[in-house]
Amino acid sequence: MHFKTKQLRENIGKHELIPDRLNEMKNFYKNETAYIVTCGPSLNDTPQEELRKKLKDKLVIANKQAYNRLGGIVDFHTLNIINYQPYAYENDKTLTIWEVFEQWHPQLILQNNWPCHLMLPVVGNHIPNPQRMDESQAGKLNFEDWTLDKTIHRQFGPGMMYEVIFHLAVYLGVKKIIVVGWDIGDLSSYSGNDPNEIVFHDHCYSTKENKYGDVIEAKCGMTYRETQVVIDSTKPLKEWLNSKGIELELVSNKSSAHKSIKRVKL
Repeated sequence: MHFKTKQLRENIGKHELIPDRLNEMKNFYKNETAYIVTCGPSLNDTPQEELRKKLKDKLVIANKQAYNRLGGIVDFHTLNIINYQPYAYENDKTLTIWEVFEQWHPQLILQNNWPCHLMLPVVGNHIPNPQRMDESQAGKLNFEDWTLDKTIHRQFGPGMMYEVIFHLAVYLGVKKIIVVGWDIGDLSSYSGNDPNEIVFHDHCYSTKENKYGDVIEAKCGMTYRETQVVIDSTKPLKEWLNSKGIELELVSNKSSAHKSIKRVKL
């Protein structure tokens, strides 16, 4: 966990409104490196002990079940209801950021007393396909239109990486992003090129009971079209980040992201 996060948690606690909390976060980690850890199968290539040791004092954004590999060193835990499981937080300084896209999601979060420091609404995800993919951030490549200094609404990505996580890192003022385990999906895992075919891509965890906990809510796969759109958007994403003075690197030997994104080791 980054040494500044305790102070940010205290600053955010002074406010009830989402815009006020966001204002406390803007450029709070200016010129730092953000480590985004997500749930692709390549995350299993780095032993948990080694992962925690190398990231223990870094700025860490963990998506969903990646939290279980990092625990108390996580600065930001990003969540939605898709593939949700309960979490036992090791550190009360970890900031939880939820995206919500159904009217009942806020009520579910509050009724269960799940930690929530920010709640960000997703828009555009109920448009029927193929228009939904065409209008997505990955489809239109309009990442600049959805920065957090412009709006708290999160345009359909598809996926949290585009809806919340990259935008969060940019908003925090970082100069470099290193993503661990962003494998996206493999188009060869589909039986053909039917845009509506759904595949449940591998993750670093199982959807069955295991030591990392059960996935209990909204198990969800990806269509061929969704996977293709995200893969095709990764080069423009890198170029957009570069235009803002932010380097993008990737720790994964399984990722379908564009080869122009530099592969590194932790």
